[in-house]
Amino acid sequence: MSDTIEKSQSKAGLATGLAVLKQHFGERIETGQALRNQHAHTTTWLTNQPPDAVFCPRDTAEVQKVVGICAQYRVPVIPFGTGSSLEGHVNAPHGGISIDFKDMNAILAVNPDDMDATVQPGVTRKALNTHLRDTGLFFSVDPGADASLGGMAATGASGTNAVRYGTMKDNILALKAVLPSGEVITTAARARKTSAGYDLTRLMVGSEGTLGLITELTLRLR
Repeated sequence: MSDTIEKSQSKAGLATGLAVLKQHFGERIETGQALRNQHAHTTTWLTNQPPDAVFCPRDTAEVQKVVGICAQYRVPVIPFGTGSSLEGHVNAPHGGISIDFKDMNAILAVNPDDMDATVQPGVTRKALNTHLRDTGLFFSVDPGADASLGGMAATGASGTNAVRYGTMKDNILALKAVLPSGEVITTAARARKTSAGYDLTRLMVGSEGTLGLITELTLRLR
């Protein structure tokens, strides 16, 4: 009986949360079946488990707003990069909203002298390396697929270059993330040499969206 009541309350909270999100963002909260299925694609043994809605934020403030509402109404949140993962990362077993970062695809800064760059999570590794082509620099982590850098950070991607250049954990200097509560944190600065506080950057990298949604990355270039 208690399980039935809990599920009923969960569905009610989900419906209310999505209604509130639509009040704030209107038709940008998309609920088409084909789009929802696309955002739960997997090649694993799992069946397609689509979210109830898809939203494409344009900046950190919008991510913070959505996550805050979802926290209030207990709506599951599933971050989505390019969908290149084959391991069911984007499935939504309890429904909820998929936050697709495709529109947060700006390269915010490149510092050739310091060999670093700051990007939004929707930038793909190929797009960044194309942008860097005339500087003589490149981003070294190559998992094979043209994944988004936010997704690569969230999954702790590695690849064939890892022996020489390291994995994502070794090539992210700092990041900005929205926590499940809706708070925004910045984990570090561009400074290479620091021993101040906990290493929150490495904690977030590889957490697969369970600790927060990454909205900005500062990357080590080679």
